[in-house]
Amino acid sequence: MTNRPKICIPITSVTRDEITETARKFATLPAEMVEWRVDFFAGYEREIPAVTKELKEILGNKELITTIRTTHEGGESNGDRFPYKETICKILTDGKTDYIDVEIYRGKNIVSEVVSKAKENGVKVIGSYHNFEKTPSQEELTDVLEEARELGVDIGKAACMPAGSDEEQWEDVMRLLSVTEKMCETHPEFPLITMSMGKAGEMSRLYGGLYGSIVSFGCAGKASAPGQIELDAMMEVFDKIYAGGDQISLIGFMGVGKSTISHKLHELTGRPEVDTDKRIVEEQGCPIPRIFEEKGEAYFRRLETDLIDELGTLPPGIISCGGGMAAVQNGKVLSVVPLPVAGLMNPDKSAEEMSEMVAGLEAAWRQIGC
Repeated sequence: MTNRPKICIPITSVTRDEITETARKFATLPAEMVEWRVDFFAGYEREIPAVTKELKEILGNKELITTIRTTHEGGESNGDRFPYKETICKILTDGKTDYIDVEIYRGKNIVSEVVSKAKENGVKVIGSYHNFEKTPSQEELTDVLEEARELGVDIGKAACMPAGSDEEQWEDVMRLLSVTEKMCETHPEFPLITMSMGKAGEMSRLYGGLYGSIVSFGCAGKASAPGQIELDAMMEVFDKIYAGGDQISLIGFMGVGKSTISHKLHELTGRPEVDTDKRIVEEQGCPIPRIFEEKGEAYFRRLETDLIDELGTLPPGIISCGGGMAAVQNGKVLSVVPLPVAGLMNPDKSAEEMSEMVAGLEAAWRQIGC
């Protein structure tokens, strides 16, 4: 298992009884962490520390993140009722939690006081930055995470919304992942949690761990942020991406990033890379455009189909597949990918569809005898 992030699911219930009831349900689920979103709570401020104690008792070994946001910070209106710093400090002194979340742009004085109080009480601080309108530039994102590190928080967190056209949203997601990777390389002692929000950002929640993000936020019912994925779907995808297996196959259109993901997986797993297009070029002794021109597309697709059997005999590796390999040819079904990284590069695919793709491909592998 390599760089598998922990999964955190949110409690967004309103009343105290509903909160504890949800916690009892979550205690039986495979997520490693639970976040209580205090800003959903309709009870009294004085109850909050006691609720955290109840949650820790119910959740057992699961780690608890306690978070309060105002509407300005993307939270619920109930969060506006509670004095921010005072509520957090009261949780730290009179409650019980593993992590406390604080928005870094609350100001240096507030963040520093929270960090100091948290250390006194053995609680780790997550310094968060949220942008629900856009994804800043690489330089701005780096500055945000550097600021969080300099403020002395234990973990830096950045969640941003992709904006613009489909292509621009894709670039936003990849930029956030790239910044995450570079920050982790520069400051390996400073853990990060990063994600892109919304539908286009689902891919970052599923394979952000390949770039260094240590936690991914999903949901088991009501989501607390746009783009959160159901826990069952996340678990199935994570089991494929991070737990290893036989072959890891990547399928997608030209330019969607198969080579980038393939190289990253090679670095993380040590598995050899196989590019099916390059393999065909080597075997045919001429470039693909020439094969198309001289022998036609059908001939090339047959070469791809014939290559499937050969790939099944190779030792475990990372296979970057040509587009024609995701088709029904010669009675061999390869309709989806065994590892849904490639499918994630299609922003129109939901996490649930990814899970269905996984199950279908595993059956396909068995059918073709690989």
